[in-house]
Amino acid sequence: MPTKFNNFWRRVIEYSFYLFVFIFPWQTKIILRPAPTNFTEISLYLSHLLLAIILIVFFIYRLRSTQKNQKITALWGSLFALEIIILASFFWAPDQLLAFYYYVLFLMGIGLFYLLRAESSPVHYQKSLLNKTKIVYLFLSSIFLQAILGIYQFLSQQTPVSKYLGLALHNSNAVGTAVIETSSGRWLRAYGGMDHPNILGGVLALTLIVVAYLLIKKKVIHSKQEIGESLALFVFYFVALFALFFTFSRAAWLALALAFITLLIALIIKKDFWALGRFLALMFFSVVMIFIVAYPYRNLVAVRIQDQTRLEQKSLQQRETYLFQAKNIISNHWAVGVGIGNYTTVLKQESKSPHNIWFYQPVHNVFLLLWAESGLFALIFFLSFLVLLKKDRRTVLAGTIFVALLTLMLFDHWLLSLPFGLLFLFLVLGLL
Repeated sequence: MPTKFNNFWRRVIEYSFYLFVFIFPWQTKIILRPAPTNFTEISLYLSHLLLAIILIVFFIYRLRSTQKNQKITALWGSLFALEIIILASFFWAPDQLLAFYYYVLFLMGIGLFYLLRAESSPVHYQKSLLNKTKIVYLFLSSIFLQAILGIYQFLSQQTPVSKYLGLALHNSNAVGTAVIETSSGRWLRAYGGMDHPNILGGVLALTLIVVAYLLIKKKVIHSKQEIGESLALFVFYFVALFALFFTFSRAAWLALALAFITLLIALIIKKDFWALGRFLALMFFSVVMIFIVAYPYRNLVAVRIQDQTRLEQKSLQQRETYLFQAKNIISNHWAVGVGIGNYTTVLKQESKSPHNIWFYQPVHNVFLLLWAESGLFALIFFLSFLVLLKKDRRTVLAGTIFVALLTLMLFDHWLLSLPFGLLFLFLVLGLL
């Protein structure tokens, strides 16, 4: 292949992907099939369209390049088997259009994972299309804007609306809006530009882990650029930490806490006392700053922790109901599932009495949701994929990220039930 042609397409893929990473957290979309909830809606997202174009160009580029045949490893074998099973679930899904939509998203997730695994490196070598460091910093800069927006939403109790940025109106008095209810009224939780505060919280928790690791591993600062980078990371860390607090997402709080405990233990075992000292200092300032920010809202924190108010009790009861519903669906469709993306559709169909549309929610557990939608073998291959990936990535940061991801998957569903979550999961796993 001519060198100029080769270099041109390398640059097209590289800079297009950096653009995708930056706009990915923003939910700009065209609704192709409206629905009462996001779980059955079919939309064309701007970032997804860009990713699809990037992947098409990338695979054409790979086909034109001289590549040696590579063996299919157990990791890729488990992922391929999972993809085949999910494809098969399309044929018995009651809403096949929705199932096809989610299958395409899953394929794009695999393509994203492959692109990152094959073509990203911490340093921009000639053989690598992408610079992993640039990807991380671009994503952090986009999430920083999300964090600023989330803080503004909570402090002002208002949500700016913009169809071009995918910002929806969230009224604290409306049914279905995520709020905290106290004697002083209903408090709107921070959404950012996401569909739910739990999503913003989960993304912030994972990015905070990365930023904390980058801060504690910096040894000696040699230049003004490194000083600027360190200051930017500190600013991002505390802004994101405050935004995470204002999401009042208990799953995200727990994920971050368990991840930091894991990181602490890993640093002690490795006897990395330089990083350990910096980490303990960062945790000290984090606790102090969170206390300062949280003290004026201590009654809201008490509500989320004690679970004594009407809405908190209702939330716990709903989660128990969702588990019971998942048990029924799995018992009836344990082998092959009900079809990818079709959980709430089948839940509504099998309901013995009509309910409000908000009653039909996915079970708050990614593993149970995957089992219910795609069957037992899909769950087995997905777990195999995660185990093999963890064995392949033995770094301290990878282990810490895995702890946070598993916590989020055990207590929420958005990493599988929503388009952003599905692609975000593969983005994180690909960057490990």
